Amino acid sequence: MSVILTDPTPDTLSTQSAKLVENRSSVLTSRRCVLSTLAVAGAATAFSGSLAGCSSDGSVPLASSTPSVLDVLNFALNLEYLEASFYLYVTTGTGLSTADMGTGAGSVTGGAKVSFVNPIVAAVANQLATHERQHVEFLRSTITAVGGTPVPMPSINLAAGGAVTSDATFLAASRQLEAVGVSAYIGGAQYLTSSTAALTYAAQILDTESQHAGFIRELCIALGVTSPAVDSLDQPPTATQIFNTSNTTGLTPVRTTSQVLQIVYAAAGQTGVSKGGFFPNGLNGTLITS
Repeated sequence: MSVILTDPTPDTLSTQSAKLVENRSSVLTSRRCVLSTLAVAGAATAFSGSLAGCSSDGSVPLASSTPSVLDVLNFALNLEYLEASFYLYVTTGTGLSTADMGTGAGSVTGGAKVSFVNPIVAAVANQLATHERQHVEFLRSTITAVGGTPVPMPSINLAAGGAVTSDATFLAASRQLEAVGVSAYIGGAQYLTSSTAALTYAAQILDTESQHAGFIRELCIALGVTSPAVDSLDQPPTATQIFNTSNTTGLTPVRTTSQVLQIVYAAAGQTGVSKGGFFPNGLNGTLITS
């Protein structure tokens, strides 16, 4: 059943929307400084069904090997290509520029501009489109700065999670994307403990993504939008489940690279999968298999 949105026009939503932009811009500036420090230091780093390896108590699953700085940055770049394409298509009807996609980039299918009804939802969508495009550009320049080669954008199927055609379907899909992003940054923290700069960078990104996720959750609750769980750890937003935390521990879900890939490949609970879902031909780089 579709949800008809009405403009709630509460001052709190407008205020928080403005703060979202202000905080996001500040964090983006700080990220450039921290990643420059990370490059100099050269420190080592990094939609439904139950995922293998997820801890029911919210504890951090450990990886069996340590990826390199470039491995992790290119993995993040793949995911930023997805987010940027998603937000750009719903707001403009087109995606990233040729320069931002890189040489040998794949194609984007399933995306279309949405005629938003609620001005707050439209504002959030436009702001996120700008931010995610900036993230792509930022990561590409950072990878080059540390002596690596940014992977080109892989082929992306934006319709893999269902068509996004309204305020409601946009909020439902973006809530899921942001929730997965937050859990991925938490999961990556284990690779950053040898570098204060890298860990600070991850904490800043995590906070920013959490701001996105939290505000979108508030919009879903205020406007009566249902956003289904992406897995057994995910807590969809409701009037009684305001936060995406475990009801037994109060902790945010944690996902490894494999578990993130299981979601974006539409292969929940399956390891050894290297393509599908939002990435019909898989990711580019080294961290490509669930």
